[in-house]
Amino acid sequence: MGTALLRHSANRRSLLWPPRVLSVLVFALLALWLTSHASTAWGRPPTDLQAYLQERFHLSASQARGALGALLVYAHQRLQKSDFDDFAAHVPNAAHIMQVVKQQGIVTGPLDDIDEYERTLASVEIGQPLASQIAPAVIEWLGAAGYSHERDILTAIVR
Repeated sequence: MGTALLRHSANRRSLLWPPRVLSVLVFALLALWLTSHASTAWGRPPTDLQAYLQERFHLSASQARGALGALLVYAHQRLQKSDFDDFAAHVPNAAHIMQVVKQQGIVTGPLDDIDEYERTLASVEIGQPLASQIAPAVIEWLGAAGYSHERDILTAIVR
């Protein structure tokens, strides 16, 4: 009887192993999938620059659009037409955004330097130190998105 009991308990243990192994394997695969998904999804900047600014700085859509529009106006005033066109090509609706920031009074005149650009952001309730982080974030996004030429163009007028 003692031998039968040992065999019975050995059989029970062997039946318990497969579910444990299976659950560990499933958990490991799930963790691996989540890790690989997180690194690809969060490792890339959003494809839309305005969405990137909203996410990074927790801005509303109108704040991000105002900051981006004012930067476009600043760049338009400082760059050669071909350089500006290269930069603006990566901002959806760039011409419309520039028009809106002028119509809404966010930009009311020429922006002579980067400090003046940053002061205009107060009209969309972006004060310092956040205002001084917007242009560098746009430069960072351009580089991360693979637009090194445009990044260099904007860097030259911002710094």
